[in-house]
Amino acid sequence: MHRRPEVRQYVHPRLRVDRHQIGCTMRLGRISRWLMLLFLVTTLVESGAAMICRFLSASSQASRFLWSPDLEQALDNWNALSSIADEEIGSFRASGAKHNSEFPDSGKSCGSAYGDSYVIGADVASADGWVEQLSHLLGCRVTNYAVGGYGTDQAYLRFRQVYDESPMVLLGINPNNVMDNIDQYDGFLGSSLGPIALKGRFLIDSFDHLEWLPRPRFDANGFVAMHRNPAETLPHSYFLPDTRDGPVSLSFPYTLTLARVALVPRLQSILLRRAEWSSFYAPSHPSGALRLMAAICQAFAELAKARGKRPLIVMLPLAHSFREQANYREFEYAPLVAALRAKGIPVFDPGAAMINNLAGRPICAFFTTAHAEYAWLASPVPCGGHYSTFGNTTMAHLVAAELQRRDLFSR
Repeated sequence: MHRRPEVRQYVHPRLRVDRHQIGCTMRLGRISRWLMLLFLVTTLVESGAAMICRFLSASSQASRFLWSPDLEQALDNWNALSSIADEEIGSFRASGAKHNSEFPDSGKSCGSAYGDSYVIGADVASADGWVEQLSHLLGCRVTNYAVGGYGTDQAYLRFRQVYDESPMVLLGINPNNVMDNIDQYDGFLGSSLGPIALKGRFLIDSFDHLEWLPRPRFDANGFVAMHRNPAETLPHSYFLPDTRDGPVSLSFPYTLTLARVALVPRLQSILLRRAEWSSFYAPSHPSGALRLMAAICQAFAELAKARGKRPLIVMLPLAHSFREQANYREFEYAPLVAALRAKGIPVFDPGAAMINNLAGRPICAFFTTAHAEYAWLASPVPCGGHYSTFGNTTMAHLVAAELQRRDLFSR
């Protein structure tokens, strides 16, 4: 049988398609599409993270976890406030004591008080502060030398500068002072950037003695430069940016910035419904804050006794303190009270008595500021601020009773 000859179609070599090349092209196409999708997702995530970071940095509550200083604002604040800043102690330059209309300044006092805004009676009428109400209850003037914004270290330094002949002296302890004492610049903790936020700090030397590290001396340019490289000018400030407990520098990639913020121990304490400074009262905390706070209180008490005065350390529980007590059955500052008692330093903790004196009122009756919108986070104490008039009145009566019980009061 005759076979037809096989006919082959001619294909020009340039038109031949390599199957391997087709496969590679398809794979490259899929990879390109995945890379493009990954790029888009990364861009969206990073853009969202950047927006969140910017929002947080603008929030007065969240900015203490992010470091993005406004250098122009810092310079403006320096120019406006440097003339009234105390270059020795820090904060505002204080002179004299708080005016008490019931007892004229020239009158003899039966005691004196030192501390911060919770001692001075911020946000209530002048006569409604607990020290002034205490004066009324005792029938004699307790001279109020407190200064708003002071740490316990600054209150002690003011006590060293001031001398009066009253036989009794009180040191009010705001529990968050445990952070102030190990810091040199409140701007790291969200305060306004300015000379008022700058201070020295105590260190404990090898002989277990307090050593004062003075407040740095700056001109305007030096102050602005400090914000660019704070570790160079404030090496002993515990809350330096990008350290364990310091704020996180706002920088790209913002997703990583947010992840680092989430790991800041102070923020974790808040999310656990503890006081932000709660962990600093642990004896094992790397800052040594508890040891330093106890040493400052001890130095205060020893100086008082050397001057012939009888001292009393008075704890001033905050809304955060009552929140922690409600959630964990103990005030966050309890280790300090225990440490002071172990050293034989007179200390009064009114926390439990304040709760007993509520008579059906909520804890928030003690404070001036309600934060109902934060109840989901702050529960069961959605409030804050300074003591209200009721809070100051409660404190005055409890301290008066404690002074009588300890026989510390004499006219």
